[in-house]
Amino acid sequence: MRRSVMIWQRLRLVLAGLIAVALLNGCAPILLVPPYDEQIDSGLTALYSDTTAFVDRMISLRGTPEGSYAKNSDFYETATAKVGALVVRAEAHRILNDCPSSALVSRAFALARIPEDVRGTIGTLPKDDCQVVLLRLIQDGYGNMAKVHQIQGDAGLPPMAHGQFIDGGVGAQLRAAITVEIAKRAR
Repeated sequence: MRRSVMIWQRLRLVLAGLIAVALLNGCAPILLVPPYDEQIDSGLTALYSDTTAFVDRMISLRGTPEGSYAKNSDFYETATAKVGALVVRAEAHRILNDCPSSALVSRAFALARIPEDVRGTIGTLPKDDCQVVLLRLIQDGYGNMAKVHQIQGDAGLPPMAHGQFIDGGVGAQLRAAITVEIAKRAR
C-alpha cells in the first residue's frame, strides 16, 4: 500500500513537472516585438533617399519650368503609391497582432533624435496600429509637401524646403519609421 502511494506521489510530481515545462514552452513564442520586415525597411530607405534627392533637385530648379509642381506632380503620386504598398504590409502585421511595443518605439525615437513635433504627431501608438500609423502619417506628409509645392506654382520649392521637408516633415516621419524597423531588427 505504501509503495503505491509513493508511486502516485512520484507520478504527480512528474506530471506537474511536465505541465510546467509545457506551460513555459507555450510562452516561448510570444513576441513583444514583431519580426523585422526587410521590405518595409528597404522601401522606407529608398523613399527617404528619393525624397531627399527630389527636394534638393527642386530647390536647384527653383524658378524654372522644370522645378514647377505641374512638371513634378508624378513624384508625389509615385511616393504615395509606394507608401500605400508598405501600408498593406504593415496592416498584415497588425492583423497578426505583432506590432512593436510603445516602449520600443519611444526608445528608438529618443536614440534617433526624432524631432519633438514629429513625436507629438505620432503620439502613443495603439497596440494594434504599429507602423500603419507611421506610414499613414508619411502619406499625409507627402500630401502636405505636394500642397506647398502646388501653392508655390512655377516658383518651385524655396531653399528652406530642405529643412521643412527633410529635417522635419515627411523626412522626419520617414526617419522615425526606419528607426522603428531597424530597432526591430536589433532586438
